[in-house]
This record gives sequence, C-alpha cells and structure tokens, in this order.
Amino acid sequence: MKQHLKNETIIDYLHGALSPQEDASVLAHIEACEVCRAEFNAEAALTEMLRSYAAQEERELPPTLKANIWSRIRAAQPSPWDRIAAWLRPAVAVPVAAAIALGAYFGTTYMTPRGAPSIEAAYYLQDHAALNSTIPFSDRSSITPVDIENGTAIDTTQQTAVNVEAASYTADATQ
Repeated sequence: MKQHLKNETIIDYLHGALSPQEDASVLAHIEACEVCRAEFNAEAALTEMLRSYAAQEERELPPTLKANIWSRIRAAQPSPWDRIAAWLRPAVAVPVAAAIALGAYFGTTYMTPRGAPSIEAAYYLQDHAALNSTIPFSDRSSITPVDIENGTAIDTTQQTAVNVEAASYTADATQ
C-alpha cells in the first residue's frame, strides 16, 4: 500500500501551487486512492464554502475611509513643479547641459563652410579707388579729360602728354 498524501500537498494541488511533475503525480494518486480522493473532495468543499461566504459578506468601504485613501493618493503624486524640479537636479541637468554645449560647438564648427575665401575690406577699398581713378570726370581721377581742340590728354601721375585720336561714329539709319 502506498503512502497517503499530506493535507498541505492536497491544498497546494487544489490551489495550483505545485510544479507540473508534482501536480501530475498527485492527480494520479488521487484517482487511484479512495482515502486521498475523499480528503481532496472535503478540502474542495471547504474552499468553495469560504469563497461563497466571502462573496456574500463583501462590504463597501465607509465613505470617510475612501475619501482618506484618495486624499493620500493625491498627496503622494508629485505636482507639476516637482516634476520640473526633478529635471533640474544635477544628475539630469548636467548631462543635458553638456549635450547641448557639445551640440552647439560641433554644430557651429562643422556647419560653417571650411576654406571659404576670406577677402579683407582693404581689397574692396583698393579696387574701388582703382576704378574711380580711371573715370575721366571724377574728382579723384589722375587722368584729365582730353583737350578737345588739341587732341591730347595729360596724365597727372606721370606729367606727360598723350596723343588721343578723334573718333568719328556714323549711325546707319536705313536698318
């Protein structure tokens, strides 16, 4: 004759707390042993009776107790200012600030075109002065206009006379 199951093992089997191997062996034993099957049926009836009693006696919490519970839950939740303050803690704020600083540095360093020609303002000033000096009627011109009667121009920088031939233009009105 085999040894009968302990009451704790039958209760664990009833509540599904056994491993699959133990569950299978207990089921096989309950099907074969009349004494253990009777113990199992008694425990199952007791468990069902306790569950039905608990369901009948289920009561609503008193309103004051409910209000107290909800007020504690609301008090435990952080306010929006507390959430913002949590982001400003050094453990969060320092890495975020470092990431922003690195992004700003590398963003400006690598986004600007490298090797772009840089022309100083002196170049533009010298170019402007050179162009203005070639305009014949300019105040700053070093070349004087051609003397219309003589056909000569005087270069004031070298103080020499330059012969200038008169040009004649004719317009073709037949076109």
